[in-house]
Amino acid sequence: MKNFIDKSQHPVLASVEFFDMIQDPIFLIAEDNETFRYVYANPTAVKVFSLQKTDIRKRLEEVSSSAHIPLHYYREVQSSKKTVEVTETIRTENGDILGDIVLNPILSDDGNCTYILATLKEMTELKKTDRLLQESEQRYQSLASNHPYGIFVFDENGHLQSGNIGTETITGYSAEELLETSFLSMIVANEIDKIKHHFYETLHKNRLERYEFACRHKNDQLLYLQATNIPIRLDGKLVGMHVVVTDITEMTYAKKSLNETKEKLEIFWENSAVPIFYIDANGDILKVNPAFEEMFEYTEEEMINKKGSIIPPGSKVDQMSILKGILQGETIKSHDTVRITKSGKLLNVISSYSPVRNEKKEIVGATIIYKNITELKKMGKELQKSQEKYRLITESTLDIITLMNLSGEIEYVSPASKKVLGFSDKVYIGKLFTQNIHPEDTFTLIDNVTAVINGGQPTPLDVRYLHQDGHYIWMEVSPTPVYSNGEMTQLFTLARDVTERKRLQSDIAKMAFYDHLSGIPNRRSFDEKLEKAVLQANRTNKKIAVLMLDGRKFKKINDQFGHDAGDAVIKEMATRLQASIRFGDTAARLGGDEMGVILPEIDSVDIAIATAEQILKSYETPVLFNGHEITMGAGIGISIYPDDAANEKQLIKHADLALYEAKKANRDAYRVYEEDQR
Repeated sequence: MKNFIDKSQHPVLASVEFFDMIQDPIFLIAEDNETFRYVYANPTAVKVFSLQKTDIRKRLEEVSSSAHIPLHYYREVQSSKKTVEVTETIRTENGDILGDIVLNPILSDDGNCTYILATLKEMTELKKTDRLLQESEQRYQSLASNHPYGIFVFDENGHLQSGNIGTETITGYSAEELLETSFLSMIVANEIDKIKHHFYETLHKNRLERYEFACRHKNDQLLYLQATNIPIRLDGKLVGMHVVVTDITEMTYAKKSLNETKEKLEIFWENSAVPIFYIDANGDILKVNPAFEEMFEYTEEEMINKKGSIIPPGSKVDQMSILKGILQGETIKSHDTVRITKSGKLLNVISSYSPVRNEKKEIVGATIIYKNITELKKMGKELQKSQEKYRLITESTLDIITLMNLSGEIEYVSPASKKVLGFSDKVYIGKLFTQNIHPEDTFTLIDNVTAVINGGQPTPLDVRYLHQDGHYIWMEVSPTPVYSNGEMTQLFTLARDVTERKRLQSDIAKMAFYDHLSGIPNRRSFDEKLEKAVLQANRTNKKIAVLMLDGRKFKKINDQFGHDAGDAVIKEMATRLQASIRFGDTAARLGGDEMGVILPEIDSVDIAIATAEQILKSYETPVLFNGHEITMGAGIGISIYPDDAANEKQLIKHADLALYEAKKANRDAYRVYEEDQR
């Protein structure tokens, strides 16, 4: 080993031969222009680190062997002039070595660290196991502490021992508060027996239990949680359980809302007087309503199993063209076509096709509505034969039939105009066909009629007609040319009342974005408008304020006066809230007595404060319900974008934190978010 020693170096090298007899790897390292080089390595180090004779005197980075003690440890010893002890895994050609490394500084007379003595002692199996256990414990603790789900730990007697950050986020209670209170105190009363049952099944029968339950947030908000009880066993003995919970409140409310909407649509489906059915992307029928079965004489099962067809042979090409348009995203309204019943009867129908999309926005089929206009078509043909006969027929229908000359002057109006619009035919005769049409629809109707006169295809359209009472009624108008001896002489229009259809379409659209109780926007609408407001603020460099409101003593109102009174209070809160904000602002009900306000395009927090004060002032007047004066109030939290938040989620969160501070006042109050409220 003497050949491995550079005798020209420090006198300390005279004693290094002592280390040749030691079985652990030992190095002597010298500082060399901001790096380090090998001065000595004992036989064990040479073998373990695969060193060559020529490697001694080389800098560490010049040695071909990939096995070495990390350079930064040497630098730490040199700068601190203190011993460094670390546990490190060294990769060698013969495998990894997990060991304890000790680096000792050797100081010169002037106090500088010129040499470092390095020893590596391979870790025993016991220490390796202990370290792995510690690492495993740390990983477990990190996972449990930082997991977004709430994780409660209970002992074998069902006593709460701890909770992670997720439990604080979900329940609003800190870990200390959770330990100081009974877990069951948060649970809704009628859910306690369920909780006890599932705890018993886990703690006494060693069963993994999954269930859902309702509890109260610290702010008294009702929460719906999904829970999984997981037994904890040590050495074969059950010593407790983990209860992992996730917040499914929004999903639960969404399901309830969806079920309500579904019930309404099912009622419409079952009781509609017109045929409605669904088809898939191939045009195959998946479902039909009772009106369809009645009109076409086929059962739903027959249509699904393709035991019948309502499309005459001559119309199949037309149907393929419609299906192609649907798959390209087209909505087809009032398509005039022919269909055939099971008994062979041909029907003239007006059909409307609306594409149906899945969650990925892919078109998977269509909803189709038919209206049987066979009789109306017959009436139109009879009209061309005899004006008198035409009048007799039109007197029996509620659809308004009009004849006009090519100058647009009305020559005849059916008696249905009196029944539907309240005006007699004398009001229209000799007037332009735009008489009593809503101003916004006039030019659309003129363009449509002009196109037909010029040889274009008749196109049904929806326009608003004035009723004698002063309101407007939606009518679907279908202009058709009348020919005499091959020349167009008149226009025949058929107008039917589609107000109910328009109302239903509006109601269906509104159900998705408005709260059914209060009539103001719901959370979905609130989130969409807030997202748009943030985009607008980024473009205009303006600010946005979000106000979160929570009614005071709302539970007490329900308990004292009943839920009908609670509903009345919520409606009145929403009404006064709407009256307290500007045009263009948004007020929404987010759930229970919680409401939110979006103030876009503001210059300072002063506007938000003034709005909050106006809202609280509006709530000072009690609500009258069944002879009772019900006092209501609210707490308001205010957060400003971009001053207090970088995105919508953070903006709402900070407004909620400010609301929490406002509610501490135990009176009607507002608070503006401040950094120390985190």
